[in-house]
Amino acid sequence: MRSLSMVLLLSTTAAFAQLGAPPVPASGLERTWTLGGQIYGPTLTGNFNGVQDGQPIAVDLDRDLGLGKDKVVPGFFLHYQGPRFAFQLSSGTAEYRGDRVVTRTVTVNGQNFTAGTRVQSHVKLASVDGTWTIKLLRGSDAWLGLDLGVQSWTLDLDAIGTPPLPLTPSTASTRVTAPIPQIGLSGGGRGFNGMLEAKAYVHYLGYKQAKYTLLGADLRFFPVRWFGLRAFYEGGSFDVPKGSVKDDLEFKLDRKGAGFGGVFRF
Repeated sequence: MRSLSMVLLLSTTAAFAQLGAPPVPASGLERTWTLGGQIYGPTLTGNFNGVQDGQPIAVDLDRDLGLGKDKVVPGFFLHYQGPRFAFQLSSGTAEYRGDRVVTRTVTVNGQNFTAGTRVQSHVKLASVDGTWTIKLLRGSDAWLGLDLGVQSWTLDLDAIGTPPLPLTPSTASTRVTAPIPQIGLSGGGRGFNGMLEAKAYVHYLGYKQAKYTLLGADLRFFPVRWFGLRAFYEGGSFDVPKGSVKDDLEFKLDRKGAGFGGVFRF
């Protein structure tokens, strides 16, 4: 059902791009570069269990730490659109904080926080995404293509545990990196003489028992030809059972949310 919904969304996006477009020969999309900034602060949930960098880890970001969005650091966005190919590069950083008394033993980088300990946590999630699109089907203002690329997540986790008296507080920190190859389909186009640009995409990758899925949609409005506003949605899930990518670590990370930005087109 999810696959059918995405196919319908891609088809709708391509059809929408034809609305308001003047009749021109199907010679391919005009070459453009789009450069700008973006703010993307998705929700973040997930859990880790096993060994990370030689140290035990056992923590659930939501149930144990109660993480909530704290702040968003603006990132950049670069997009090339051509008649046969497209390329997109983007980055973003979001930070999360939690303050919760744990109800079980939580382990971060080998440090145990026993039940009853107040754990104050801070997580920083940075991502860089690069995607190359090969346009398989092309019209005058619409296309359907194959996406190839990589998305890299870097998660930094810091925790301070304050146990009941008379014990002293303890600290722990760890870093988890997840470079994720990208492969999938995307479709989109332009309409209303270039005032609107739209794109939708779905990526999926399976390796042994590990799997990664990504769904997204991107809409841009250009009140003038050289400047526009951008709104987008992206939701990704990375599920890695023990023994698939790493023999001694299982983890799951989910992030989803809307983003906004301003772009220059030339």
